[in-house]
Amino acid sequence: MRKFATAIMAFLFILFTVTATAQSITVNGKVMSGDNPVSSASVIVKGKRTGTKTDANGAFTIVANRGDVLQISAVGYATREITVTGSSVTAMLQNTTGVLEEVAITTAMDIKRNPRELGYSVQTVKGADIAETQRENFVNSLEGRVAGLTVTPTSGAAGGSTGIVLRGFNTMSGNNQPLFIVDGVILDNQTLNTNSQGGAGIGLASDGANRNSDATNRMADLNPNDIEAVTVLKGPEATALYGSQASNGAIVITTKKAKSTAGKFLVSYDN
Repeated sequence: MRKFATAIMAFLFILFTVTATAQSITVNGKVMSGDNPVSSASVIVKGKRTGTKTDANGAFTIVANRGDVLQISAVGYATREITVTGSSVTAMLQNTTGVLEEVAITTAMDIKRNPRELGYSVQTVKGADIAETQRENFVNSLEGRVAGLTVTPTSGAAGGSTGIVLRGFNTMSGNNQPLFIVDGVILDNQTLNTNSQGGAGIGLASDGANRNSDATNRMADLNPNDIEAVTVLKGPEATALYGSQASNGAIVITTKKAKSTAGKFLVSYDN
C-alpha cells in the first residue's frame, strides 16, 4: 500500500512538472508605431523580473506563460499592455501628445524667447523665490542667485541703499549699475549721494558723510510680492536693443498680472 501511494505521488509530481513546463512558451513579437519599428523598447512580464528590449527592427523574444501580461514601453510613446495568448505578438505604440516645453523668458523690449534660442547669457529668478527672502530691499534678494552679480549694501539699516554690479566695474568715475526695466518702463536706480558735490563727484553710496544721510536706491520701493519674474541680461549682445544705457547689463522685471479663470474668483494675500 505504501509503494502504491509513493507511485501515485511520483506520478502527480511528474504530471504537475510537465503541465507547468508546457505553460511556458517562447513569445516572438514586434513593436511598431504606424509603419515604423520601435527600437530599444522595453518589454517586461508584469509582476516578474523577466524582461528584454527590441532590436533595430522592433523585434523581441521573451519566455512567458499563457495569460501573462507584457508591458511594453518606450521613450516618447504611451505604455502598452498585451496578454500572452500565443507565441506571436504585435504591439502598436502611440506617440504621446504631451511634450515638455521650456518656459519662454522675457528678454529685451519684452520679447519672449526660448532659452535654447539665445546666444548670450541670460538668467531668470522667480518672483516667489524673491518674496521668500523677506529682504528689506528688493535688490538684496538677488544676492547669491545670479552668477556674476555683486550686491553691496551700504548698511544693514532699514532704508539703506544697495549697489548692484554685473560682471565687474566698467568705469572708474561713472555709474556701474545695470539698467532696470519694469514691465517695459526704464527706471533709475541711482543713489543720491549727499557727499558727491551735487552730482559732480564720483557718487559712491559708501563715501564719507553719506552714511549719515543715506538716500536709498529707488528700486527698493518695488514690492517683491508684486514680481512675477526677474530676467538678468548680461553682456552687450543681450542688451543691444537698449543701447548705451545698458552697457552695464540690464535687469528686466515682469510684475504679476490678473489671470482670467472662468467661474472662479482668485485672491492673492500676503502678510
